[in-house]
Amino acid sequence: MKLKELAEKIGAKIVGDGEVEIRGVGSLSNAQPDQVSFVNGKQHLESAKKSRAGALIVEDEKWAAGKPGLVAKDADRAFVAVEKLLIGPEREFWGIHGSAMIGEPVRIGEPVWIGPYVVIEAGAELGAKAKIEAHCYLGRNVRIGAGTKLFPGVKVLDNCRIGERCIIHSGTVIGSDGFGFLPGEKGLEKIPQIGTVEIGDDVELGANCAIDRASLDATMIGSGTKFDNLVHIAHSVKVGKNCVILAGAVVGGSAEIGDGCMISGQVAIKDHTKIGAGSQVVGGSGVLDDLPPGSVVMGYPSMPFSQAKRVFLRLKNLPELFRRVRKLEDKLK
Repeated sequence: MKLKELAEKIGAKIVGDGEVEIRGVGSLSNAQPDQVSFVNGKQHLESAKKSRAGALIVEDEKWAAGKPGLVAKDADRAFVAVEKLLIGPEREFWGIHGSAMIGEPVRIGEPVWIGPYVVIEAGAELGAKAKIEAHCYLGRNVRIGAGTKLFPGVKVLDNCRIGERCIIHSGTVIGSDGFGFLPGEKGLEKIPQIGTVEIGDDVELGANCAIDRASLDATMIGSGTKFDNLVHIAHSVKVGKNCVILAGAVVGGSAEIGDGCMISGQVAIKDHTKIGAGSQVVGGSGVLDDLPPGSVVMGYPSMPFSQAKRVFLRLKNLPELFRRVRKLEDKLK
């Protein structure tokens, strides 16, 4: 598209030549003369001057570095909007591949895509425009909402439900058994895991996540929530709406995470812990106790962020402190 067309579609102001043809997007360091990039802060001005990009999306027209540009209030969001316009909608194709194995009875909306070597067990239900890519498995009585896409190799086990417009990336398993055992004289006795998993609308789960079924009722993931790769959700966990959980996070059984929480990477949340709505947990932290709404915590065990900063800043002084204490002890002897 011409730059002026992009400006009109995203409601941005043009700086310089609006006739420039834009065919794609790129980073400041690698963008080509027919691509657009973006500048979202003064710290990137030097890179903008050196960039070969044909146009820049900026928040201040002075940041355009003499190039044609689009001025928007939020350069990041404007760049994403332009990227979507240039990529265009996902190519649509529908049907059922001949190698797919589908049990009876099932309910399949129209249209859908069911790819090669997909297995769908009896009682399953797929909404219209669902896309099930190659080598996926849907167990008995699974429900997949309209417009939901499962990338290759996703496994959704018996009785689990996924809402509408969800995206589930490769390798994720939904409905695996929760980890439940009773120790006894003969070893560990397995506790039957007879619950389900219920996932709301507009949820995205990254690659290789594991969402365990509840022991009795339902493990629940609220609408609008997004997971990074390698997130583990144990049995009977409740995750609220519009949460973000990053890679490597582990949530113990029966924990509850309120709406709008942000859980950073490699966080461990103890079983039966309740995290209040709107809370933030810094990466690498361990949450061992309940958190009130709006908490911001860091550390292992976690503590309020302001306190944790002071603790970590003083850790580097410990060797000198020990040296001084030992020197004082020697004088007192």
